Amino acid sequence: MDTLQDVMSDIRVFLYGGMLTLPLTLAGTMSILGLFTANYALLFFLLGYLVATPLVAWCLNYAVSSTGATWLTTTRSDICKVYMPYTTFSKPSPAVPEVVLCSEWMSMISFFIGYMINNSLTMYSRDATNASDAVPKVVNRTSQALIALISTIVFAVVVVWFRYNNGCETKWSLLITLAAFGNAGWWWYKMLSSIGQDRLSDLFGIANRLLPDSALKPKPVACVPIPN
Repeated sequence: MDTLQDVMSDIRVFLYGGMLTLPLTLAGTMSILGLFTANYALLFFLLGYLVATPLVAWCLNYAVSSTGATWLTTTRSDICKVYMPYTTFSKPSPAVPEVVLCSEWMSMISFFIGYMINNSLTMYSRDATNASDAVPKVVNRTSQALIALISTIVFAVVVVWFRYNNGCETKWSLLITLAAFGNAGWWWYKMLSSIGQDRLSDLFGIANRLLPDSALKPKPVACVPIPN
């Protein structure tokens, strides 16, 4: 029979493993939800999160690696990578010093954080422009957005603390990655929200429940005589 200490140890291992595979776990979950529910906001988000962000991060690291910048040099083990290569006890993967400007792992998470913060702030500050935004609905919308914003900030603090304490990021690479890819996520949301009144960018589904002004305007009515 498992003791309380064994259960707590299993929970710790479970959470630790989840943090190691966090970018791909988020991508897999969102891919399933986006494809099976035809959620275009999730699919457009994944285009930037899963394709553009790792590609840009890899290109930047490749360009900077030739400079030999010591202030960006860190010893990365397998747990610091987005995917862990297959190793055995006889042939372990060595931890070697690398010049890392922005790791793919942290780049993807920073992109996610920037996108979610902009999404939350946009939904929270959106004006009630028509009757479909009655007071109870406005309160519901702003409370959902505020909870999402607070949760994202807490999530960001935990992730940054985890990566820094594991030695996967230097102080400078962490700040550069958060600033660069957090802004990339912010502007990716801005670009998508410029089309369709946030319906292609809002991951919370709030924008899809808001009627546009045009839907509430009275339409012209014409009386057409019908012959007997």
